[in-house]
Amino acid sequence: MKVDSAAYLRLINIGRALSAEKDIDSLLDRILAEAKTMANADAGSLYLTVDDEVLSFAIVFNDRLNIAQGGNSGNPITLPDVPLRLASGGPNMSNIASRSANSGEVIIIDDLYQSKEFDSSGAKKFDELTGYESHSFLTLPLKDSKDKTLGILQLLNAKDEQDEVIAFPKDVVPLMEALASQASLALENCHLLDEQVVLRKQLEIEVDERTEELKNALEKLSEAHIILKELTTIDPVTSIRNRQYFEQMFELEWSRASRQQYPITLLLIDIDHFKKVNDTYGHLAGDICLAEVARSIDAFFKRPTDIVARFGGEEFVVALPYVEEATSHALAEQVREAIESLTVVADGHPIGVTISIGYGTVVPQPNSLPRSLLSQVDKALYKGKGLGRNKAVSTQALSE
Repeated sequence: MKVDSAAYLRLINIGRALSAEKDIDSLLDRILAEAKTMANADAGSLYLTVDDEVLSFAIVFNDRLNIAQGGNSGNPITLPDVPLRLASGGPNMSNIASRSANSGEVIIIDDLYQSKEFDSSGAKKFDELTGYESHSFLTLPLKDSKDKTLGILQLLNAKDEQDEVIAFPKDVVPLMEALASQASLALENCHLLDEQVVLRKQLEIEVDERTEELKNALEKLSEAHIILKELTTIDPVTSIRNRQYFEQMFELEWSRASRQQYPITLLLIDIDHFKKVNDTYGHLAGDICLAEVARSIDAFFKRPTDIVARFGGEEFVVALPYVEEATSHALAEQVREAIESLTVVADGHPIGVTISIGYGTVVPQPNSLPRSLLSQVDKALYKGKGLGRNKAVSTQALSE
């Protein structure tokens, strides 16, 4: 399967549609149907996590067997739940879906009958009963904003243009991961909206007679509002945090570092000659390029305290509390080299990009402002641009 700009444009449109869907069954139908179509899969399932104990089938589609169960189909699910834990209490890692849920990993199997890694007795029994042949699998976890597994998206039997079963192509995996991410946000949002409806009804009934319970319910409603507000801090093009989130968190981190006297390293990153990408390949290709660069940058910084965000246009910003000046240069160079080796494919065109980075480290002093470091780092960035781009320049170099 060839993934081009049209596929990413469709992905953007799907994300908008999923965000607008408020009915849980319709949302599940849409997620699985779009995933099957985009991956050209013959069958697929959506599981939902129940009490962190089991994966329960929520919807099942199988084109060859003409099966549609769960969701809005009106047909009950006939398949059993998958336990997430063994009788001993340990995680169930032998089943494909439960392993993906427990580990958070994307699992790709080219041919189940050739794989020895998983217990495939359930799938083989299904094949024996129905005459189906389960071969290729693509299994992705659906995770909420707190990294908790909401469910599993599993696709079966990718097909080529002649409708022959093949392994899932490697280039379809990032597309499915992006779809899974959008589906997770929509599913979490739907759950939160349902919770709000339930809480409001509960308040209407009990407001006159249970003031203490009313207080607790209001606290839960407030928590749901906070989570919904959290979802608005994601940049829609790159799926990383946006500038609003960065400025709020950086100011808080700066104040804390000023009180406790620990260092903060700041990186300001700009894609070189980005206008040329838009002018040559179009703005959709530019969006794909932004998303791939953002994903690569974000992959470097996984500490809970790290802040990675899109600063605006083709600029990204990274704040790293507790990172010393001696470490900052190595980090900046590693990010620069990783992007230099990155090739983005958009609409069939390979696009090579480089970045310029300004970076600096300070221990904030009392009454100092975060923008003081940001201003210096910005100057270092543009010094790097003036030196020919594809450079990482420290604020120390400004005085040289």
